[in-house]
Amino acid sequence: MTITDIAKELKLSISTVSKALNGSSDISQQTRALVCEYANAVGYRSRKASAIVGRIAVLWGRQPKEAEPLAVIAEAFTRAATAARYIVVSKAVDEDFDLNEYLADNRFQGAILLGINFRSKIYAQLKHVKRPLVLIDNYVAGNPFISGVGSDNIAAVEEAVDYLVSIGHEHIAFLDGERESLVGAERLAGYVLGLAKNSIEYRYDLTYFGDYTEQAGIDAAEYYLEYGKQFTAIICASDVMAGGFISRMREAGKRIPGDISVIGYDDLGASFLELTTIRQNFERTGELAFTVLAGSIGGMPAQRAMVEHELVLRSTTQARKK
Repeated sequence: MTITDIAKELKLSISTVSKALNGSSDISQQTRALVCEYANAVGYRSRKASAIVGRIAVLWGRQPKEAEPLAVIAEAFTRAATAARYIVVSKAVDEDFDLNEYLADNRFQGAILLGINFRSKIYAQLKHVKRPLVLIDNYVAGNPFISGVGSDNIAAVEEAVDYLVSIGHEHIAFLDGERESLVGAERLAGYVLGLAKNSIEYRYDLTYFGDYTEQAGIDAAEYYLEYGKQFTAIICASDVMAGGFISRMREAGKRIPGDISVIGYDDLGASFLELTTIRQNFERTGELAFTVLAGSIGGMPAQRAMVEHELVLRSTTQARKK
């Protein structure tokens, strides 16, 4: 649909239609309203409104499966960026990837980086990044170009500990994620702080480190069973690991939640397990990541932005009988 087409349909001159669409004051308000309403109805967009603002990269340290949180975040980010008229290019990075060189050579105004941890070679490059960059569930202080977006992992796990203590649990285990990730470190910190504020001593032998996979949950259950660890509740750093843990414990004859109450983290498909979990808003995380990146591209200071979380109670937790 062009200005000529609109003029023909409304039986107006091309110049009148052009003036109406561009807010000119030398036509009547009634004519302007008629033209604008019709243009909106037929989906007309001016060249100015349709112009591309710039280019943004979505960079992957690890390519996720379709339903994984990072995939949902990236999809929401891409929708928001596309709606704001950015071209979005997705790329998996390898060990030889040069971040500054790639962004400069391909004329990207900025990028979002997902799926990295402290072991990633690209992590060492972050302090020297010279274009706006947003990290998901990561943050690097000291570089004015780097922002971070994620949930308040420490406060969320503290809240989960508080809830378990409030319903009578004192022996609480923790199934963490990767040792090499900020998320894993923060969720562990929330667990330790939650115990401390409730006057419960931290026991290292009740902590197991996994990698956010179902197998990690199974392996954690095997560890606790083999060494006879005694606890009445566990907080898992992801729903996927919680699912593996519950499956193996039930195979071993443990009742969930009769013998062990279980809390997960994410709420991505957790309702299928009737899992009590900490809900993250992944759609909001992706949208906020774009807002932060766009602001940084426009000259705003880098920041660490937090997305709200919620403890969702379902059937895998119950009060401890005295």
